[in-house]
Amino acid sequence: MDKIAIIGSGTFAKILAKRAKELKIETYCFSFNKEDVAVSYVDYFYKIDIFDIDQIVLVCKKAKVNGVIATTELTIYPAALIADQLGLIGNQVEDARELTNKFLNREKAGQVQGLRQPLYWQCTERDIPKLRTFPLIVKSLAAGGKRGIIVVHTQDELEKEVSRSALYSRIDGVLIEQYLSGGQEYSVESLSYKGKPYIVQVTRKITSGPPRCLELGHDQPADLTSEIREKVERIVSDILLALKIENGPCHTEIKIIDGEIYLIEVNARPGGDHITYPLTELSTGYPIVTGIILASLGKLEGFEPVRHMLGKKYAGVRFITEQNASLCKLFDNCENYSWLYEKHKVSETPSKLIFNDEYNLNYFIYYSDEKIECEGITDE
Repeated sequence: MDKIAIIGSGTFAKILAKRAKELKIETYCFSFNKEDVAVSYVDYFYKIDIFDIDQIVLVCKKAKVNGVIATTELTIYPAALIADQLGLIGNQVEDARELTNKFLNREKAGQVQGLRQPLYWQCTERDIPKLRTFPLIVKSLAAGGKRGIIVVHTQDELEKEVSRSALYSRIDGVLIEQYLSGGQEYSVESLSYKGKPYIVQVTRKITSGPPRCLELGHDQPADLTSEIREKVERIVSDILLALKIENGPCHTEIKIIDGEIYLIEVNARPGGDHITYPLTELSTGYPIVTGIILASLGKLEGFEPVRHMLGKKYAGVRFITEQNASLCKLFDNCENYSWLYEKHKVSETPSKLIFNDEYNLNYFIYYSDEKIECEGITDE
């Protein structure tokens, strides 16, 4: 029987555990949080800190685990270390160590032909540069869920927000970037296997815009011309190769302005906000969660997400928040529409979105054979 180690116990760990059970694959989950959502879904849970590599490797060796999967940014490096010590397939340790560093990702992607990048600077609270080009966007050097992200317009704002953003970062420092106005944001969902990247889907992002650029919804597939879609696939594949993401999923964020592709950031893990699951599976027909599991086991051959074999249906999600309260009426009545796939209600009134928080918000997911328009939705 195949056995996988799931590093982390959050939402995607739960999704992996449920799919693994369908595939009759045994799951071993490691986390410091025995109350987390995945714990009751895995076959074996071990309350071991994800950075206690020696202890996790000991358990995995005894159980004869033959696949290791990272579930969040925090688990990318530990998963690579564990896979390496077990002699299993995975990303190279030294490359995985740097994959959560937004500054290093920009530096490495600088070699990709045709990719545009904003001006950017790395700093700490102690050495904030004096800049004249505003607006700028401040980002934690290593954090997820839009934590520590804000657009600033003055030097005083910059100095205040650098200190605040640094609190969220797992690495000392922040990234300051030229804010790219206009255009449209997208994410690209991919699965790499033995050094070869496969682009599975491109998602259109709906954001709140400045100052915090929070994500309010997603649509698949993105409405791109075939020419732009091919350009996106080529450039993102080259980004993955430049960053040496050799095995597993990746969620790459880009912005397209006047046909030019700009890198926002790279996350070598599944896309959150329901993007990888269920949206990508619904819109393409490809069970990417199964693909992620098989890739970790070194058994993806014959199950690769080849572009011409992917289907084309329409799927998306809308989060009901104070920032897009105009959707409240649609949310209240979405059961009346044939496209409703899932409705999730946690409160009577919309919450104020502070950072991406997919399961603690009201939302609905749609799924259709034909493109639909959800009324009242705008990008800003």
